[in-house]
Amino acid sequence: MMLQFVLLGMTATRCALAAEQQGAPAQPSVQRESASTSLPPEETHIRAGIVLLGKLYNILARVKDARSAQEAVPSIMSLSNELHAWGQKVPSLPLRSPDVMGAYERQYLPIIEKLNGYLRVQGERLAASNYYDTQDLATVLLTLYSSVQQ
Repeated sequence: MMLQFVLLGMTATRCALAAEQQGAPAQPSVQRESASTSLPPEETHIRAGIVLLGKLYNILARVKDARSAQEAVPSIMSLSNELHAWGQKVPSLPLRSPDVMGAYERQYLPIIEKLNGYLRVQGERLAASNYYDTQDLATVLLTLYSSVQQ
C-alpha cells in the first residue's frame, strides 16, 4: 500500500525552485528537518521517492522540442532504474501503526497529489506534441509508466 501511496506522484524542495524558474506552478515543499533530527526509515524513504519524482517533473518540463526530447531519454531511463530500486526497498521498511501512517498521509499526500497533477499535465503536453516526433521518448515514458503501475 505504501508503494502505491507514494508512487502516485511526488515533489521536493529543490524542485519547487526549479519549477518556479521554468514558469511552472509553484509546488509545495517538503519541510526540512534539522540536522539533529533523525527521521524514521520509512519517512526518509518517502522523502527519497519525492525527490526522484520531483526530478522526473523537472526532466519532463525541460522538453520543448525534438532535441530536448531526445536528450531527456537517458535521464528518464536512469531515473526509471532509480525508481525501480526505490520501489524494491518498500517491502523491507518497518511496519508502523495506523496512526503513524495516517500522519504520513496527512503530511505527504497533499504534496504527492499536487505533483501528480503536474506530472499528468506534462505527460498530456508531451502526448499532444506527439513527443516531438521522438519515439524513444514515447517508449521510455510508456515503460516508466508501466513499471510504476505494478
